Amino acid sequence: MSAPKRRNAPAIVNHLVAFEAAARLGSFRAAADELHVTPGAVAQQVRTLEDKLGRPLFERLPRGLRPNRDGADYLTRVRLALDIIEDATSELLERDSQRDPRQILLSTTPAFASRWLIPRLGLLAQAHPQVALMIDASDSTRPLSGKGAVDLAVRWGAPPFVDAYALPLLPGVAVPVCAPALRGERPWRQAADLAQQPLISDSHNNWKRWFDHYALPGTRFSGPVFSQTILAIEAAEQGMGIALVPRLLVENALKAGTLVLALEGHELHSDAGFHLLADHAPQAGSAAEQVVRWLQAQANKQD
Repeated sequence: MSAPKRRNAPAIVNHLVAFEAAARLGSFRAAADELHVTPGAVAQQVRTLEDKLGRPLFERLPRGLRPNRDGADYLTRVRLALDIIEDATSELLERDSQRDPRQILLSTTPAFASRWLIPRLGLLAQAHPQVALMIDASDSTRPLSGKGAVDLAVRWGAPPFVDAYALPLLPGVAVPVCAPALRGERPWRQAADLAQQPLISDSHNNWKRWFDHYALPGTRFSGPVFSQTILAIEAAEQGMGIALVPRLLVENALKAGTLVLALEGHELHSDAGFHLLADHAPQAGSAAEQVVRWLQAQANKQD
C-alpha cells in the first residue's frame, strides 16, 4: 500500500511548531521571540490551525494563553510528533559529523572519574599521545548506541549487562573510612562500635548490608545521606562521619592520609563492581581498543 500524499506537510508543520511554542510559553509574543517571527505571524499560524481543526485550542486570557481541554490533549501528541522529527533530523545530521576516530567519549560516575580515573590520565597521555579521551562524569546512564551514544562506559553493577559488551574492571570491596582526627578520638574495635557513630550513606545503602554481614541485622544508625558516592567521600574527609565506599575510590586518600580505615579488617565484598561497557567489542588497533587495554592494565596494577 502506498504512503498517503502530504501536499500541505510543510505548512502544517509550521502551524504545529507555532502552536506548541505558544502553548509552552503562554503567549504569542514569547513564542514569536523564540521562533524569530512577529507575534502576528504566530497568532495567524494558530488561527489557521484552529480553522483547519474546526475548534479553538486556547483560552484567550487577559494576560496570555492557556490550552483548553482539546488543546491540551492535542498538545501531547504534537510534542511527541515534533520530538520524533527532531530526533530523526539530529541522527541524520550526526552521520555527517562523526567525531575524529582518535577521540573517545567515556561515560562514568563522578566518583570514579575524580578518585580513580583523573589521577591516571597523565599515564594515558604518555602511553597513547594520539588518543583524546573525553570524560562525561554523571550518574545518568548514557546510551551505548543511537542518539547521544558514548564509545565506552565504566559503570558500577553486576552482570549480566543487557545489550552491551562488558568486561570486569575493578572489584566492589567497600571499606569504612573517616578523617584521621575522628578516628583518633575513638578506640573502635568491632562492628557494633560504629553503630553509635554518624554514618555517611550514599545511594548504594552499603551500611545496612555491612551490619547484616557482621551479624548485626536491624541495627539502627544515622548520619548524613548523599545522592553521590563522591559527596560521601568528601564528607568523610571533612570529618562529618564514617563513609562505607569502594576501597579503590579512596586508595589514594588512604595513602595520602586524608582518610583512614575506621575499622581494620572489616571489608564488605559484593557481586557488583566497576565494569567496562561498550556497544560491541572495539576494533583491533582502534583508539577505543587502546583505551580499553590501558584501563585493564591500570586495573591490574590496582589489584
